[in-house]
Amino acid sequence: MCNNIKNCLECQKNQFWVEIRLVDELNKPFGSLTGTLKDATGNIHAVTLTGGYLLLTDLPAGPVELKLETKALLTEAKKHKPRPMPQTSPAKEYADKNKGYQKSKMKYQYITLGDVWTFEPQIIPDRHRPGSAGQLLRMATNNSYLLEVKALIQLHLPAIIFQSKNPMDDEKADDMQTGDKTKTQIMNLGMFKPFNKLDYEFDLPASNHFANFRLFASSVSWGTYGSLTKMMIDRFEQNVGGKFTHPLLDQAAKEHENTDAVVKKVSELFASKLKNTKGELTEIDIQDVWDSLAKGPYAIHLPGFDTKPDWFNGLGITVHGIWSLQLSLKKLDIDIINRIFSGEIAFKAQDHFGLNVDDVNGGKYFEFLRIFRSWFLLQRYDKFGYKPFITEMNHIRKISGSF
Repeated sequence: MCNNIKNCLECQKNQFWVEIRLVDELNKPFGSLTGTLKDATGNIHAVTLTGGYLLLTDLPAGPVELKLETKALLTEAKKHKPRPMPQTSPAKEYADKNKGYQKSKMKYQYITLGDVWTFEPQIIPDRHRPGSAGQLLRMATNNSYLLEVKALIQLHLPAIIFQSKNPMDDEKADDMQTGDKTKTQIMNLGMFKPFNKLDYEFDLPASNHFANFRLFASSVSWGTYGSLTKMMIDRFEQNVGGKFTHPLLDQAAKEHENTDAVVKKVSELFASKLKNTKGELTEIDIQDVWDSLAKGPYAIHLPGFDTKPDWFNGLGITVHGIWSLQLSLKKLDIDIINRIFSGEIAFKAQDHFGLNVDDVNGGKYFEFLRIFRSWFLLQRYDKFGYKPFITEMNHIRKISGSF
């Protein structure tokens, strides 16, 4: 009889349980994670949170402590997005409206990764250390917990990290104007007034000017991208304006050495920022990135087509410089343990297939080349008024580095 009573009492000691749900700031469950749970007697139980969920029974009464494998926890945390501010916590709302195991009240707590990891990485932002969400995590048996984990990455991606001074889709730019100059106005342009001395060019039909345009352009449009020159001149003659895009133009921009230089600058800047912030970037840091790419040692040169090869593949004439550039951070993977990062930057660049007054008004010497005089007359002379158009290049490049 005594033995039966003793055994019964021992059984009662281990009739307790704990239920844990691990979710992100949007109340999305974490993936499967392994770790340990220490009970009130100091026993260590190997546990697996399947889909962020754990129910462990047959425990002694008292406090419990959950620890999860750090590397896997950080890897999983990188998949989860932060909650937009000032949105209230959907996890807390869920806990308030629902019951846990055995119809128990679900207890909500906002925690950090540090509250449940097994060891602290060498570099970690202070806001992820234990207790930095407001209070240390304390749990006990016969309770159901909904633990909302503070987001590892606070950025909402994609995020614009740079926009050049000139706006996108800028149809007010001087080189986007059409049919706005009289013969008299044009004759007064140029260092040596070539339109005045060659005034017969005003009387030539548009077909003659397009023939001049094509003849010269074809002589400097060789190789892979040479066909783009014909496409753009044809579009100009069709007089449709608008926006020109083409996969070949995207490829030319993506593979250009000037784009390589931008990628190098962006990678170096992110490495420096992540080193200073212990592996974390916030919206404020993104503004700093924007400012740094605009001026200072990390300032970028807008990646146009101004190298020697560009004067023989046609891009030096049809595109040349870049009017507007926008860089967006699409992806960012930060490995705090190994102190490395990788990501993707989306490039959006625009220029104008058109001439401004300065192109033929001295300084550039374009006024001495018949192709540019024909181009200017076709576009700006009120007798013709052919519409210029926007050329747009879109592509994605990878960044990476260590910090």
